[in-house]
Amino acid sequence: MKYFKLLYDYENDNDAICCISNELNGIDQYVVEKGIFIKNWNMGIILFYNPKEGTRKTDFLGNDLGWLIVSAKLKNILEENFITGIQYLPIKIINALTNENLENYFVANIYNLVDAIDLANSKYDIFVVGDNEKIITIEKYALKKEKIIDVDIFKLKDDTIPKFISEKVVNLIQENNLTGCSFLEVKVT
Repeated sequence: MKYFKLLYDYENDNDAICCISNELNGIDQYVVEKGIFIKNWNMGIILFYNPKEGTRKTDFLGNDLGWLIVSAKLKNILEENFITGIQYLPIKIINALTNENLENYFVANIYNLVDAIDLANSKYDIFVVGDNEKIITIEKYALKKEKIIDVDIFKLKDDTIPKFISEKVVNLIQENNLTGCSFLEVKVT
């Protein structure tokens, strides 16, 4: 099976809604990137969008937090097809000019963490910080096949920002004409 890095579709977002964070009400914006199940989600988180910059609703909404914000349609399709390891957290998205609530969107918190990075077959750079700390930045990912069998959506154990999906999920997105998503195939070894 093929695997892909899930990306926001910047090539087709000219008139799409893009959300800006304003009121996180005490939530650390990076908690969603950690790959953990969130027990205490603040229902008062509000994102805003300016309709002068875009009004087209996509199934993956662009935002300044890097969060995977999905429509109820995308959420329901994933749930109906037993795509697990995702927690759907409610969020308020408000039109900055009219104060109207854009309903039926969720933060998709992916908590499937998989130790699947294959550094030997990935393209990466190592930066030395200070005396002993090294930071690895990966340009092209390679994943270990045996670690991702039967896993349809996940993050990497030591690199929790990128989101990865199986060919099954890509097909569901494409067959249902879901918008806002782009895919970059990754090597599987």
